[in-house]
Amino acid sequence: MKIVVIMGGTSSEREVSFLSGTNIVNALKENGHDVISIDTVLPIEQIDYPVEATPQQINDGDKNLIYLLTHPQIQSADFIFNALHGGSGENGVVQGILQTLGYSFNGSSAEGCAIAMDKIISKMIFEKNGIPTPEWLYFERNGEFDYQKIIDAILQKFSFPVVIKPGHEGSTVGLTVVQKEAQIRSAIDEALKYNSVFLVEEYIGGRELTVSVLGDQALPVVEIRPKHGIYDYECKYTNGMSEYEVPASLDPSLAESIQETTVEAFNLLRCSGYGRMDLRLSADNKPFFLEMNTLPGMTKTSLAPKAAKAAGWNFESLLEEIIRLGLTN
Repeated sequence: MKIVVIMGGTSSEREVSFLSGTNIVNALKENGHDVISIDTVLPIEQIDYPVEATPQQINDGDKNLIYLLTHPQIQSADFIFNALHGGSGENGVVQGILQTLGYSFNGSSAEGCAIAMDKIISKMIFEKNGIPTPEWLYFERNGEFDYQKIIDAILQKFSFPVVIKPGHEGSTVGLTVVQKEAQIRSAIDEALKYNSVFLVEEYIGGRELTVSVLGDQALPVVEIRPKHGIYDYECKYTNGMSEYEVPASLDPSLAESIQETTVEAFNLLRCSGYGRMDLRLSADNKPFFLEMNTLPGMTKTSLAPKAAKAAGWNFESLLEEIIRLGLTN
């Protein structure tokens, strides 16, 4: 099969995308596929003459992607494997382009990606359908922005610590765990670097868990023990910065309940193919569901491959199943 792996892109997760994409390319070649890899911000000539992207090319990336996907060398592909993370690669924009051009591709549709990437809509869906999620507020920067009014609203609803994060971002980019009032303003500013909407969320002390979905099945629950106390960007993508237990040591009935709720959330968010739910388990063993990742990382430290391995899928067979699901969507 001729497969084009798209990676890089324009988001804050560009470098992580290269790590995932390189792993995917190597595994697909091992599986015997004819593989082309492209950075979505570079011209088609990159296939023969690799170059570094300029800042301007990164800024213009989505426009360039349409050119790439309509080029004969790419149009002859049987499948597009999207290894982008965050931004337009995961929020439905790229998926919409792929759908419009008639490509088969991995993961959720444009609709599912758009819903899941929007943390505000996801939280509303969780609450409406009885899926436990931390208490929350959201704010949008439009026109006059009154920091004190927002700080007062946060203090009225929450006790410390609280989590402040962008409304549409992944990999904990722009996220701050706020311990006291004096930190709120800088945390808001950090979140607003990435989106005009930010979320304030109750901090749930306890265990960090994640559950991947493959097709209509939940894979084993993974527990993450990050060195920083929170599973931040460095702990996610640096070897040795986190410890993992797969499957997590949980009462079997609790693990099964978490898996069932994850699949329910996956379907409610209109996701398909595969994805990964992040959640916290409180000290009294109550799960709180945070967000769904529609293009989970495929790096050497990534969680979905760890869960798949525990369920009997090596990395190469996991990719083949993801492709099979993409071809049948």
